[in-house]
Amino acid sequence: MSPDTPLVSVALCTWNGERWLRLQLDSILAQEDVLLEVVVLDDASSDGTPALLREYAARDGRIRLHANTTNLGHLHSFEKCMGLCQGDFIAPADQDDIWHPRKLRTLLDAIGDADLAYCDSTYIDCEGHPTGRNVSDDLHMHRGHDPLRYIFQNTVSGHAALLPRRLLDDTLPFPPHLYHDWWLAIRAAAGHGVIYVDIPLVRFRRHVEACSALGKQDDRAADLSREARRRERLATARNRKWLAERAYVAAQYAAMSWEGSAGAAEWARIFEATLAGGEPAIWRTIWRHRASVPPWSGWTPWNAVRFYFRCRRKFRRARLEGEPPTPIFQQ
Repeated sequence: MSPDTPLVSVALCTWNGERWLRLQLDSILAQEDVLLEVVVLDDASSDGTPALLREYAARDGRIRLHANTTNLGHLHSFEKCMGLCQGDFIAPADQDDIWHPRKLRTLLDAIGDADLAYCDSTYIDCEGHPTGRNVSDDLHMHRGHDPLRYIFQNTVSGHAALLPRRLLDDTLPFPPHLYHDWWLAIRAAAGHGVIYVDIPLVRFRRHVEACSALGKQDDRAADLSREARRRERLATARNRKWLAERAYVAAQYAAMSWEGSAGAAEWARIFEATLAGGEPAIWRTIWRHRASVPPWSGWTPWNAVRFYFRCRRKFRRARLEGEPPTPIFQQ
């Protein structure tokens, strides 16, 4: 490596992850052609995770260990862990995935002057077997300079991302109830942009204990009747949860002096008015932001019409549901 090779900090948060952690640590430490430090923050684990971490740190000086005295939860632990990183670039890491050995080098080569680069991921089950699907099979992967898109759908998973230190410095502190990767993606798109690398460089483990719902399958769906699905939707307040999440994201974004914050304020008002039981007019806002609203392929004017009717259905269903779960974001 040349003397000007940047230092990449991997920010790894752990909590009772002994079952899968060894494979993840091995894959991180095997990263090729990068100058690496691994900052690990354990969130008061009660299993063998701390002992395993001490074992690895004793034999590899690139690992720096930190521990919370009490459990802070997923959101606050990542904010703290990333703040402890000293590298020019930061790569968040989950405890149960497996990285391709060229992951960090590939993202470093791709990022250029952008504020964030991320890759595709392949789903694996709890035993490590591929499911045959990638994250890109489930999401339209965003890139470029349109932060409003991330109000409706975040496609940047932290485990797949690399960001320059300047982006973290510009976004701290994170909103207290918002996933760090969602917030960083919005800021990156509002700044120097997001790069997407269309290669699966992470084996992304899906199991019942995983924090993210992405890629989890509801095995009961095919067996439920239309009426049963309707009752379940009402019981789980799914549409109100969707609205509450996006009202919060849009309001946090609108409070910043970033590109697109005025548009975020419009959407915050719409979501909040709907949650309060109103029926806000939405067509003009949708048309004004027609390039930003889903779906993101095909003819944009027709997409705007489709999204209008989708919103009307979702808003109507939300008014029939109870209050969304609290907290709306999983900690």
